[in-house]
Amino acid sequence: MKKTVTIILALGFITTYANSQSVDELKKQFEDCFNKEDYACAEKTIEKLIKKEKDTKALAYYYSNLGTAQRRQDKNVEALKSYTKAIENNIRLTYAYTNRATLYQNLGRFPEALKDYESALLIDPVDETALLSRAVLYRATGKLELAQKDLELLLKNDPKNYQARANLANIKKRLGKVEEALNDVIQLIEEQPKEAILYNNKADYLMTLKRYDEALKEVEISISLDPKYLMAHVTRGEILLELGKTEEANKEFEIALSLGFSKSDLDEVISSHKK
Repeated sequence: MKKTVTIILALGFITTYANSQSVDELKKQFEDCFNKEDYACAEKTIEKLIKKEKDTKALAYYYSNLGTAQRRQDKNVEALKSYTKAIENNIRLTYAYTNRATLYQNLGRFPEALKDYESALLIDPVDETALLSRAVLYRATGKLELAQKDLELLLKNDPKNYQARANLANIKKRLGKVEEALNDVIQLIEEQPKEAILYNNKADYLMTLKRYDEALKEVEISISLDPKYLMAHVTRGEILLELGKTEEANKEFEIALSLGFSKSDLDEVISSHKK
């Protein structure tokens, strides 16, 4: 319900397609702008590169990067057009499909997102972004078995993949395999002891098992590692509700709201704990 992976946006920086000094300077400027999160500057710079370029493969990379610069400015319509141009210039550029798919997914256009993930996986059947992000989409639409299948396929190819393992634990919890999910997250914490989300997930699983005191200790570790991690405050509020500490719970929920948690989502969380 609450834990998701962070969707990865792929960026391809061209290093071989052009060798004039002005193009090299523009490429360096684009990277500098992007790294400084000045996406308007990045957009203008990549547009100049596109005007200079004739090679279709190079254009595909440029258009994909243009789409991501536009996306970071919430120019979603323009970003979709740029990703489409990237695909038109190179139909085998996997991350152009996954970039467009994740944007479709964020916009709630799930059928189009699924089609792009399928296109990416036809090119690379174990593409990490496609499998992880499609699993998130499947989970959001209640297709938990399909989400599990994608994550297990990724783990077969990359057994140590942290995001796949963490997400698979959440899928197991949703499927009612809470003890198994708990064991998985305990193992992950041993390997990644500074990850706030893992302690929050562990607290969530313990709460589901009604082990509230243990859950409270775990979520407090999560908050200590990242005081601005809003889901940990939501989880702590939920646990406090279950312990009958309504006033303390409401304080946690207020913190979550101040950090960006939506009121409608919070109302849904609270209603799920009403007896």
